[in-house]
Amino acid sequence: MRRWVAMLVLWVMLLVPARANAQTQIVFDNLDVAVWPEYDTTSVLVIYKIALAPQTSLPANILMRLPSNVKRTAVVAVGPTAETVSDQNVDYKFVAGSDYSTLSVKANGLFIQVEYYDTSLAKDGKQRKFTYEWPGDYSVNQFRFELRQPLKSANMVTVPVLTSTGVDGDGFEFDEFKQASVPLGQKLTFAIEYQRDTDSPSTSFLQVQSSTPLDQAVPGQSTWTAYLPWIIGGLGLVLLLIAAWVYWTSGRANRTVSRSRKRHTVSNEPSNESGDDQVHCSQCGKRAQPGDRFCRVCGSRIRRSEA
Repeated sequence: MRRWVAMLVLWVMLLVPARANAQTQIVFDNLDVAVWPEYDTTSVLVIYKIALAPQTSLPANILMRLPSNVKRTAVVAVGPTAETVSDQNVDYKFVAGSDYSTLSVKANGLFIQVEYYDTSLAKDGKQRKFTYEWPGDYSVNQFRFELRQPLKSANMVTVPVLTSTGVDGDGFEFDEFKQASVPLGQKLTFAIEYQRDTDSPSTSFLQVQSSTPLDQAVPGQSTWTAYLPWIIGGLGLVLLLIAAWVYWTSGRANRTVSRSRKRHTVSNEPSNESGDDQVHCSQCGKRAQPGDRFCRVCGSRIRRSEA
């Protein structure tokens, strides 16, 4: 009896760790790896987009190996969906190493995005060489590798051969590789070679474009053309006021000059100091001065009326 009890206890002890390992084993439902050489720097931007299997218990502790030349991560984001991942308040730790650098993430959501720059891009004149390797840290149900070819590049060669998926609006060519059911521990390696006669990143050749046409009305924004009638009306009113002011001031000045001239003319007329009535020549009509007996113009005798 004791023998059977001991065997039962031993079987339970062996079964419990096996179940615990089965529950803690994490599977990537989807893993998208995007490799963008010389995109916005002279190195290679690598982007991981991870979707954990729906049955994953949260929070999940994710431990990934990165190349040893990676000294830090650019982005670590977690979220409930691929569109809502955020890098705010993410619990993660990056440790640089000689063989591999490691990144540990405590994921509270099923979707994780990691970005880093790999500086191992080899350059020999125009020739470029780069190798990416997935180290097989997790089992992956759907694996996808994407290569964005740099602008101003040519003669792109990859091993394995990738499938072209088209060109985007900025002129970048995209190629991809897909594989289903990548088991834990299986490595996937991609060798990339191309030629490029510039060291400037691709983003330096992009033309900035507005999200909407420049002449298109934006809600809440007013254009100056909407106020054009008011501007023209205001200018016309100002011109009318100026014209009225000029007319009024010029008319006032003319009236002042007229009165001044009239006063000047009156003041130049000889006055009848003696108080006698004015006498004119009966022949030529010239006015005679007081005391004149003969006209100073025609010489006729001045006839004065008797008072």
